[in-house]
Amino acid sequence: MASGDQPSQIESSQNASEMDSASTKHYHHGDLKKSLIKVANELLQKEGADGLSLRVIAAAAGVSHMAPYAHFKNKKELIQAIAAEGFDRMADAMEVDRGDLTTAPELILSYGTSYLKFATDNPELYRLMLGQVETQGKKNRDSESVIKKPALSEELQLRSKRPYMLLRDAFAMLSSDPEVVRIKAMGAWSLVHGMSALMISGHIELPDNLSLKTFLAQAAIQSV
Repeated sequence: MASGDQPSQIESSQNASEMDSASTKHYHHGDLKKSLIKVANELLQKEGADGLSLRVIAAAAGVSHMAPYAHFKNKKELIQAIAAEGFDRMADAMEVDRGDLTTAPELILSYGTSYLKFATDNPELYRLMLGQVETQGKKNRDSESVIKKPALSEELQLRSKRPYMLLRDAFAMLSSDPEVVRIKAMGAWSLVHGMSALMISGHIELPDNLSLKTFLAQAAIQSV
């Protein structure tokens, strides 16, 4: 072997190593689905839902454009997986933030505050979770696609209920009547959802000295 051949072989080996490193930058073997959702969330925050596509997400994750199809049949399935994880993250935050609180009023206020914080900290994700953005892409929107919503996956149906169920369980501490509990919980859920939407859209701006918790507590008292 000529001595002049050795550097090129070394360079080829280094290049191959760099390519392997780049392709595994965003995920580890066996964890592609989770990594694709993570990358999709990052793109969602930067580009919004219209910036999402399986091809773009695959490129950002450092995998082939066909790799996502091992876990998602189409963009709709990926969007619903992102939304399902979003509801889990919201519910997890609500549970963590409640700490050692035990009384119903404390829990309800804590859950509501956590809900508002999560929604306003993750506006694009929240819009997607609540179906406030079209996931068909700007070019593919028409009257039929706007009116006809896709069937929810079983995973999304289950996880989307977690924030509401936490509120429901807190209200159940105040009444043994299931219908009263349901109405109270739905009312509280509607309140924080409406506030979240208005804050995200810029219709509500809180003064710097007013916390989300104080704002919610005062607003809830006024709405009773």
